Amino acid sequence: MPQAASSRIAPSPFRSLPFEVEHKSSRTAAIIQMALLVPVLAMVVLPIVLVLTFAAHDLWEAITHKPLPAAVLGAGLIAWLGLLLMPAKRLILEFGNRRRVKIDAERVMVDDMGIFRSSHWSAPLAEFSGIAHHVRATLSGVSHELILVHPMRERSVLLLAANTISQSTIEQAAHLFRLPQVPAHPLHRITQRDFDSSVVEALTEPQTA
Repeated sequence: MPQAASSRIAPSPFRSLPFEVEHKSSRTAAIIQMALLVPVLAMVVLPIVLVLTFAAHDLWEAITHKPLPAAVLGAGLIAWLGLLLMPAKRLILEFGNRRRVKIDAERVMVDDMGIFRSSHWSAPLAEFSGIAHHVRATLSGVSHELILVHPMRERSVLLLAANTISQSTIEQAAHLFRLPQVPAHPLHRITQRDFDSSVVEALTEPQTA
């Protein structure tokens, strides 16, 4: 994990409206997680395949003579497979996801783009309650995140992710969007499926009004 001394302060992108930022889910993190998940899946699936291939007759006899233990065993295996397949499915769906955020004086516009799905939504800037600064652990170390907080958690928007975010940057964001700085509350934490399992890279493109 990087030491605090090696952290760098990101230059403030909050200079003028419209504000634009693009977030990309880390493909490296997804590949690492999948590489760890595949062997575990193989350890569960391979014995089942071998039993069904070479001992199907004995298995059927065991089910016939002792249905309750067989049902318990089968339910346990299905549960294990489900627990492993759900994160695998999520990693596949999230691989290469991108989110583009554009904020002008009146509205917040969000475009989510992925391999399997895309979506767009927008909301008035006045609906958002403030700017929150979160610090959380990721696969790459500690990440500082600046969040545009909405009363509906799924509509809270990540503005910036960096090794360190200065107080002056937070104040500039609050001034630019004419919103107060609000406490970092767990209910407002960004946990959207598109970005909760990966490091988010912010590519800012400020424009002059």
